[in-house]
Amino acid sequence: MATPGIYRGATGAPGTVAYPSGITTGIFNELNFVVPEWIPKLIAKYGNDSYMLVSEILGRSTVEEASTTTATFSHFERGRLFGVGIVNANVTGLTSGSAATVTFKSPDSYNDAAGTQSPFLNGQTIKLRSNGKKATLSSINRTSAGAFTAVLTPTGAYVLNSGSSGTTLLAGEGLETFGNQLAGESSDSQGTQQPKLYRYDNTATVLRASVKASDLAGMNKTQIDFGEGNNYEPYLAVKAMNMQMMVSVEDAVLEGVPYANTSNIGTIGIIPDVQARGTEVDYNQYNFTIPDFQNMTRVWDYNGGPREYHGVQEIQQRQDINTLLFGKYPNGMISYGSVGFNQEAAVSYGFQSFSTDTYAIHFHRYKGFSAPSVFGYQPTIGDYRAFFGLFAPQGNVADAKLNVSRPYMQWVYQRNPDIPAGMKIYSWDLGYTKATKTTEASNKYEQICYVGSRTIAAEQFTILKGLAA
Repeated sequence: MATPGIYRGATGAPGTVAYPSGITTGIFNELNFVVPEWIPKLIAKYGNDSYMLVSEILGRSTVEEASTTTATFSHFERGRLFGVGIVNANVTGLTSGSAATVTFKSPDSYNDAAGTQSPFLNGQTIKLRSNGKKATLSSINRTSAGAFTAVLTPTGAYVLNSGSSGTTLLAGEGLETFGNQLAGESSDSQGTQQPKLYRYDNTATVLRASVKASDLAGMNKTQIDFGEGNNYEPYLAVKAMNMQMMVSVEDAVLEGVPYANTSNIGTIGIIPDVQARGTEVDYNQYNFTIPDFQNMTRVWDYNGGPREYHGVQEIQQRQDINTLLFGKYPNGMISYGSVGFNQEAAVSYGFQSFSTDTYAIHFHRYKGFSAPSVFGYQPTIGDYRAFFGLFAPQGNVADAKLNVSRPYMQWVYQRNPDIPAGMKIYSWDLGYTKATKTTEASNKYEQICYVGSRTIAAEQFTILKGLAA
């Protein structure tokens, strides 16, 4: 009995052909050009590659192109407005109205690795998360880094216990504060609280691409139209270089380019930034459910996300969600969203939208996460982007420096003062027929790009990952 599934799937691997010495007339030996009949236009065997770019899919409402004049660039963010600490160990034997001396747990209760930044001040009103009881922070001792202690005196005639009963303030209890809510008559000034400030740095990596063609390879006309009526083979290589550079830029800014083990400078990347600072929601492969949606909306609510999100997804994850939505709403209660354009544009870009818990979620299948789509083979050892999706907030955040709003993702291009302004990818050529002459009878075409990524408020992004059950 046959096993159902894909019998023959992705083809085309290993893909491109590398010519270390450039294109020569040997290229003509690969094809028999002397044929009596042919279609002159070159056909893309594996379809249109241009819609692989996240920057095209999401548009300028979510992705912005920015510039820098230095290899390292930064931005600043602020933390939450309100403070919380966690009880480190049980405090036992408490009685009605008696004070409790607590130690704040490390690192949960501190804003720095050294354990010296705490949100608490003398006189603050503290609320227990388990039951809502309140206390006054009578005194705080900051002597031991990572082990600050505080005396909490109940504001009411009750035991300052965790939960609904008992005489113990439990380890793990959340101690929350908005400030001093019981200042009393003739109160004096309080200490100062402000949000934690964060600086995030990244660097621009350098991308290069080259094409070299010998004199004879470049001067032999073929029957094939390689584009725009050009019948000379090097045109195909240059055209491919342009697309490869654009996709290479996107892979660098999304996935990052690690460089700790090299003498060069790379860039962090959007996804590694989100993995370090953002949220992750996991689900069972082939079984995405409504509670999985609710897990996503909960973390967006926790971290102050905007009401609209865009998901760029590997196709298997997209199919998992389609299976849920089409099964749950067979009468078509899935609407095409505006996604920053009109409805027609949303349809042409392939978005589908779903609203739940006040959030609108727009979905798009992203080929860049799929090895079969990009490289033409099926991984057998493992695939780190299978059942993977990146959900990015749509909207803008305030830029205090320039008094403007910025999208959450930026492709940051480092500018070279010797390169024309506004040019992100610089191209030039040299050779025996070019303005810049060489002694060798060949022509070279070069491209270079200096680019990095900036993830603004990475905490509002989510990685959705399907796990094998």
